[in-house]
Amino acid sequence: LFESASKVAESLKGFSAVLIRQAAETGQLYGSVTIRDIAAAIKNAGFAVERRQVYLDKPIKDLGVYEVKLNLHPEVTQSILVNVARTDDDAAKQAKAYSAE
Repeated sequence: LFESASKVAESLKGFSAVLIRQAAETGQLYGSVTIRDIAAAIKNAGFAVERRQVYLDKPIKDLGVYEVKLNLHPEVTQSILVNVARTDDDAAKQAKAYSAE
C-alpha cells in the first residue's frame, strides 16, 4: 500500500485540476466546490484517489487557485492545485497569475 501510494503521489506532482463553475461578478461561487468535486476531477484525470484522501478544511466558495492536500497513506501526502474558474480561458489566466506569485 505504501509503495502504490508513493507512486500515485509521484504521478500527481505538479497536477492541477480545473473546475469550471458559475460565479457572481464578485467572484463568489453559486454553490461551492467540495471534496467530492475535487476527488471526481482527480479520478477523471485518471488517478486512483479516494474521496476520503482529499483534505479540505472548508468548501471552496470563491474563484481562484487553491492548494489542496491529499493524504494518500499515513506516511504519504501530496499537494495539488485546484483552479476554480468561470471558463477555461479564465482558468488559464488564473493559473498564469498563480505561478507568477
